Amino acid sequence: MGVVEHIHVSAEAGGPMQSLEEASAVRGSGLAGDRYANGKGYWSDARVSRDLTLIESEVVEELSREHGVTLAPGGTRRNVTTKGVRLNDLVGRHFWIGDVLCAGTGLCEPCRHLEQLTGQRLLRPMIHRGGLRADVLTRGVIRTGDSMDPVDEAPGVGVVVVRDERVLLGRRLAAHGRGTWSTPGGKPVEGETVVACAIRELCEETSLEAGSLRIVAETLDGFPDSRLVYRTRFVEVDRLEGEPRVREPDKTESWSWHGWDDLPQPLFAPVASLVATGYRPTVTGHHQAPIRPARKSRCR
Repeated sequence: MGVVEHIHVSAEAGGPMQSLEEASAVRGSGLAGDRYANGKGYWSDARVSRDLTLIESEVVEELSREHGVTLAPGGTRRNVTTKGVRLNDLVGRHFWIGDVLCAGTGLCEPCRHLEQLTGQRLLRPMIHRGGLRADVLTRGVIRTGDSMDPVDEAPGVGVVVVRDERVLLGRRLAAHGRGTWSTPGGKPVEGETVVACAIRELCEETSLEAGSLRIVAETLDGFPDSRLVYRTRFVEVDRLEGEPRVREPDKTESWSWHGWDDLPQPLFAPVASLVATGYRPTVTGHHQAPIRPARKSRCR
């Protein structure tokens, strides 16, 4: 686990770096007030992530100790100076900075522009040690002293059940997302496919049986309180048998039907992310009575 030692932003390319105790992180943009968040950075036109740049304080100390290069905090022109975490290991991984979820996208290699601004020879001593570029995935505030925690994403499955142009939602009682409204769903067991998980979870939670399911969307959501990250794949139901009932009263208060344009609030984070994608259910039903199974249902 690492920690944030310094935070810096600059309003424009080549401008002075301003030291901050905290900074607002904006999803898909970066730190408020920084040149890259404003599209005014020297490399803003480059097609690489510039939401957030990070550098290890250990590298800065080594530059001084072994190469005689002295840089003040913020002198590397990175947004966040860290301690106690190897940033190269975060390429391709998710990590928390305080309550802000980020994704490491690549190394932030030194460049001639940095040498020109600092007047120091940095290319050779900083090669492959120039820090990390990262995407900001959730809105929040980054503060000095915040912990940095790498995290592995877990798989999740959500089931979009539609009847008569309304979607089935339940109010969660479980600690994870308590009080929010969610579709049925859960986590696949080892070796279980997304569709098989959707069928099982729908049955276990609501007693409904479904067929002709298809994957329609995917979301990535972080939960700061638990430090968990879920990649949820949503499955839409084509055929439905039975009527919903609460089968896990310790997890769900009740099940009810809601119009997609009038969903109850607050929504469970993955469902809110699904709505934010612009997704709309394509299965609208035919205003018919629910199909009753001829055989004995395994959900009953």
